[in-house]
Amino acid sequence: MPATLSGLLLAHAAMGVPLPAGHPFFSATAPEEQDREFQWLMEGGLGALLAHATRDEPDVLPARWRDALRAAELTARVRQAPLLESAAELIDLCRRLGIEPTLLKGISVSEQLYPAPHLRPMSDIDVLLPVQQHDEVARALTSEDGGWEVMDFQARAGLHHGAPLRHRARGTVLELHRALFPDDSPFSVGRLFAPDEVLARVVPSSFRGQPVRRLPAELQLAYIAASWFNDMTELQVHPSFLPSVFDAAYLLRRFGDSLDWRALRNWLDDGMTRGCLYALLSYLPRFGAPPAPGDFTAWLAASQDVVGPLQLRLIHRMLDRHLLAARPWTLPFPPPVPGRYSLRHQWRKRVSG
Repeated sequence: MPATLSGLLLAHAAMGVPLPAGHPFFSATAPEEQDREFQWLMEGGLGALLAHATRDEPDVLPARWRDALRAAELTARVRQAPLLESAAELIDLCRRLGIEPTLLKGISVSEQLYPAPHLRPMSDIDVLLPVQQHDEVARALTSEDGGWEVMDFQARAGLHHGAPLRHRARGTVLELHRALFPDDSPFSVGRLFAPDEVLARVVPSSFRGQPVRRLPAELQLAYIAASWFNDMTELQVHPSFLPSVFDAAYLLRRFGDSLDWRALRNWLDDGMTRGCLYALLSYLPRFGAPPAPGDFTAWLAASQDVVGPLQLRLIHRMLDRHLLAARPWTLPFPPPVPGRYSLRHQWRKRVSG
């Protein structure tokens, strides 16, 4: 396991172990290097999670961080409260319309997987609705009594969500999704993330006592891997991409023993998603996350052509050195992600269409 602050916190998420006192990161890393990684983690919104992980042994961390961590924990609670309140109101509106929304991303995993919802940063609320009911919910929200207004937004054909909505009183932002990815995304090639397939597989759940739907854990894992690497493909390496790998660690910690790997194998019908999941699942066990069954991992490796042995090493090194160790990507070429340096994938993408 790399000796980085984010790596230590990721191991805590994956196994529930406390951050070790006297770890080489704290004893052998220069203070300016420690502070750089700390600031990166804070920019990724994980200060509250670090405060939670060290609440019983605060002396593990340098004393100079304590005020910032207390402030981060309090700020996270203050920021999360209106998001949770707005989500509850949205769900209540959907209930009155006879619709059960499917929670996506932070609003789903923060309550389902994390020790407390405010420990998972999120900037908006993402909800998936059936295509035929999307406009009905948007009209109800933006009506005179609905409390929401449409934000300035440059729409384009095939986008997977409508214009973001802002709550007039709270300032919270909501995205109503018709799908998980845009029509032109490489993750929309197969049926795995097709809206009708996703809605057929969602599972009943609850949010603050109200009925909702969530992605099943198997589909959630694939969605985390695909959206995580998709974001890094478009925006390179940024601290805001840290929470996704923590989502996956918490998911495997909670559901690892009960995941239906056979069902997931049957659902994974495109090589790009298989490659992303292979890169993620081969990375997380280094931090103590429960590994996928060996036959499933072997099948993932053999059934895709976007992450070969060399690409896998490059991707893991990029995650270690840049995402976890807080070194911004400044090289003149883009960071390695599934498919980027695969000659077969690039030929198919650029030449054969």
